[in-house]
Amino acid sequence: MLFKEIVGHQKIKKQLIDGAKKNRVPHAQLFVGNSGSAKLAIAFAYSQFLNCDNKQEKDSCNACASCLRFKSLTHPDLHLIFPILKNSKTKITISDTIIDKWREKALKNPYLSLNDWIETIDSTNKTGKKGAIYKDEALNIQKKIGLKNYEAKYRVVLVWMPETMNLESANKLLKTFEEPPKGTVFLLISEDEKKLLKTVRSRFQRVKVPDFSQGEVLEYFKAKSISEGQVKKNISFLGVDLGSIIKSIEKSDDEIDFFPLFSEWMRLCYKIDIEGICKWVDSICAEGRQRQKQFVSYSTKIIRDCLIYNFANHTLLKVTNQEKNFLEKFAPFVNEENTIIIAEQLEKVNVNLERNGSSKILFFELSLQMTKNLKLKRKFVKK
Repeated sequence: MLFKEIVGHQKIKKQLIDGAKKNRVPHAQLFVGNSGSAKLAIAFAYSQFLNCDNKQEKDSCNACASCLRFKSLTHPDLHLIFPILKNSKTKITISDTIIDKWREKALKNPYLSLNDWIETIDSTNKTGKKGAIYKDEALNIQKKIGLKNYEAKYRVVLVWMPETMNLESANKLLKTFEEPPKGTVFLLISEDEKKLLKTVRSRFQRVKVPDFSQGEVLEYFKAKSISEGQVKKNISFLGVDLGSIIKSIEKSDDEIDFFPLFSEWMRLCYKIDIEGICKWVDSICAEGRQRQKQFVSYSTKIIRDCLIYNFANHTLLKVTNQEKNFLEKFAPFVNEENTIIIAEQLEKVNVNLERNGSSKILFFELSLQMTKNLKLKRKFVKK
């Protein structure tokens, strides 16, 4: 990957390029950023630049033998480590067993999230497993770096989501992180550095990768001939998480449209239709854990849109015509008496889904609470 393919982040790019040109390459670097940021893409571009045989002023040549191999993530001196799912059939828990899948996914979307990757391994993932980096991986890394570099100046060990390392694997790698063989560079790509052992964090030079700005997201999709309106609609729902927006745009409208599910849910809750609610809960529980969390995020957005509809300029709304028609009838039931309560309950469900709570219990309890919340009357009438 080339640096120029990544929008923005000029300061970080210059810092990495200048360091490589001056042969000041730290052997252990930790790239930290939120989901959908450029942290993995920057690590790819940096790895390629480090070993380019014909470095340009601000980028790799993208034509030499080394660049072509790094571009496809197949260079023998590039070792890719990432979380995998462990099950009864899995005997060896190392990334190499499914590396072709991860390469394909990361090349298609270098801004992908952990949930995107886990969905690729297990499309339903109803148990909400997040994957992990196990002890076998640590032993495999030590075995690999014990050998000489195949041909590159810098052997790169890229560890994606190192916070998923279990305690045993992290402890086994401490000494390796501190004193790797000459010509070996560890690049850790993390979304939650606080979950890493302090002893691991202390051994790495930290590179903070900021979120994309809205302008940068628009610039990225403009180059791909995606309409600004479509991108802005996704930004209103997903923020500046570039990975999620790429995934959303790639899907057809019916795959990403939660409106029918939400409107039906609100109708059932308002009518206190317990039988209907039970059937609705079964339908949402049939979805994967990631889809459930996306639905909760969509629900939070609609509640926020109700507030805008009630108290602000309607031009601020980022909704479809179908959603706008719904808001005209639904917004009066969302007011200063229940907004915070509903938002907190939705956030609580999201947190518990992250913690692998029972989705059936969570959504049924939330639905019962919603039947009460929608009946709360506002104390003050807007003139």
